Order: sequence, then C-alpha cells, then structure tokens
Amino acid sequence: MRERHREATFVLGRFMTDHLIRVYRAFDKDITAAIVLGTIRQYNLQRYYAEIGERSAEGFHQLAAQANHLAHGRACTAMSISRSTGIPRETVRRKIRALIRRGWLKQAGPDNLVVTELPRKHFAEFDRDSLEGLQTAADEIL
Repeated sequence: MRERHREATFVLGRFMTDHLIRVYRAFDKDITAAIVLGTIRQYNLQRYYAEIGERSAEGFHQLAAQANHLAHGRACTAMSISRSTGIPRETVRRKIRALIRRGWLKQAGPDNLVVTELPRKHFAEFDRDSLEGLQTAADEIL
C-alpha cells in the first residue's frame, strides 16, 4: 500500500466522490439530512452489533432479518447527534423533523430517535451499488 499510495488515494477519492454525489442526489441535495440519518442509524445499532451481532454464530445479517436487533437498539437525541457531528443543534432538529415527515425516523419517547425500516427498504439498491463500488475500489487498490 505504501508503494502505491498515490494510486490508492486516487482510487479511494474517486469512489468517495462518486458515493457522495450519489448520496447528495438520493437525499434531494440535502447532505446534512443524510449525515443526521446515518449517525442516528449507527448509534441505534452500534451496541447490538458490537455486543451481540458480531459475536453470534448466526451472524448479524441473520439476527437482524429475524428482527432480534430491535429490542437492543439505542435511541439517541438531537443533542447527541449535534455533539457527535458538529452540526448545530437547531439544524439537527430541523433535519429530524423532515426525516420524521418522510417516515424514516420515529420518536421512541421524549427526544429519543430511532430509524424506521423504510430507509433500509428505500436504499436497498443504493446500498448494493455502494458495496459493489467499494469492492471494485478495494480490488483496484489491493
């Protein structure tokens, strides 16, 4: 990797730029909403993945397909999203309201946010294309 650093940087940059453009378009030019939704989703699933899914003989995918992850998810607040991303809290709140209107987020109690299943379904093909692009970039670099 060190001998091919420039090439690796170019390939990674190409993948990341293409991916960011696709995210920008998928979120109707609102990249901040994409960051807010993605951060909430990672927060919701992080503990389950690290403590259960990653260590399970069945694997994360199988457990999630059975909805075993739902009882273990962590909700989060606008303040925690603001702190972790650096996005101003009022901007985060605005994006949250818009994502709730789309049905992509729901309130799970006062100020506790959880991503619904709609984004997973909506972005299924997008995610497959992203993974294929990442694999292609990795194959080129390695």
